Amino acid sequence: MAAPAVIRNGSTLALEAGEAGGEAAAAGAVLGARSAAQLACAPLAATMTTRVGPAATLRLAVLLLLAAAAWLSWCGSSVCAAGGAACLWCGAAGRVLQGSGGALGGVAGMALVSRAVSPARQQQALGASLGAVALGVLVGYPLGGATAALWSSAAPFHLVAGALLANLGLQYVYLKKPEYDKPAVDEPRSSAWGDCARGVWKDCGAGAGAVFLSTAVMAALEPCLPLWLERRFGAQRWELGVVFLPDSVAYLAATSVSAALCGGRGLRAQRVALMGLCSVALGGVLVAHACSLGVLAIAQASVGAGVGALDAALVPALLARSVSLPHAAALLQGAASAAYAVGPVAAGAVWWAAGFGATLRALAVANLLYAALLYHHFHDRPLPNQPGAIGSEDGKEGSGSELLPLSSPSP
Repeated sequence: MAAPAVIRNGSTLALEAGEAGGEAAAAGAVLGARSAAQLACAPLAATMTTRVGPAATLRLAVLLLLAAAAWLSWCGSSVCAAGGAACLWCGAAGRVLQGSGGALGGVAGMALVSRAVSPARQQQALGASLGAVALGVLVGYPLGGATAALWSSAAPFHLVAGALLANLGLQYVYLKKPEYDKPAVDEPRSSAWGDCARGVWKDCGAGAGAVFLSTAVMAALEPCLPLWLERRFGAQRWELGVVFLPDSVAYLAATSVSAALCGGRGLRAQRVALMGLCSVALGGVLVAHACSLGVLAIAQASVGAGVGALDAALVPALLARSVSLPHAAALLQGAASAAYAVGPVAAGAVWWAAGFGATLRALAVANLLYAALLYHHFHDRPLPNQPGAIGSEDGKEGSGSELLPLSSPSP
């Protein structure tokens, strides 16, 4: 997952070369291109994973990321040398390729994890794998910035291309197995697509809403926080570059801890998910009222930890009870992509109308209200309390002890 982070860093570097005026619209298109492409490709990712197998889908994802790295490398060395709107639109095309590859890789990767580990460890493995997203950000931002400063704006993409080629070779060595390449023959086909969609929404719709709202807070901070920091604290350039590290570190830590803590226990997953939404709301309020960079870092960590805890607790449990893992994974990934596609635009509009603090307070209230709705949802449809085979009948519904009310004592 380091590749998307470096690609994003490189396209940010390209944006800095742009001029004001009419190129502002192109800059917005660049920032939203990846998430829009990832959202649009989520259904395709589920269908491909079901029809051709997760390993083949993952190989296509790596090829798309490789194409994105090559394209952005060419943009940085040729098109962007002269600046102008052409540079921004070139970057947008590269980010579309990146988002498409990310959508395929995310869904196929979760399907591969479910096939590679034993049923008893699937939920823990899926939760731990979510930490790769934050690890990619932690590695990608410094790597992209350092290599671009030391060599050229195209250098980060050369490194990414080499790493992707190595990864593709390793896939052919370790993933060239029948159980990874075969299609999911028991998954719903096109004739039952409507029933499948309704089943996935019934199983995961409420969780997708939680993923969307919690991720929307982080998405809203992306365009607003650097400018707010510069105006309020007079932050230096290097401070703006590391402003998002606290939430990334907290996300990585929270996904690891939550995956181990929940361990496939539905009741614990419910409680951790609710606490995650409350942590996101608290962090959003603290960011709006931060009086120093130290307080801001704590608030950022609260947001990142809340999103990470919710993802690691809720996503694996929802996949475990879904009628179709690839389609459920696509829905949850689409929720996060929608937050990053809509969040920055909506946050900018609310900030323009009501201010930065009002933007974050509104999102905090929305997360708290949704936590209450999710609490009642868990009473009606509790998460499975025993680990089992994801996507199988044995893993979906078990003994009566799997359906515990939220107020029951933890085992």
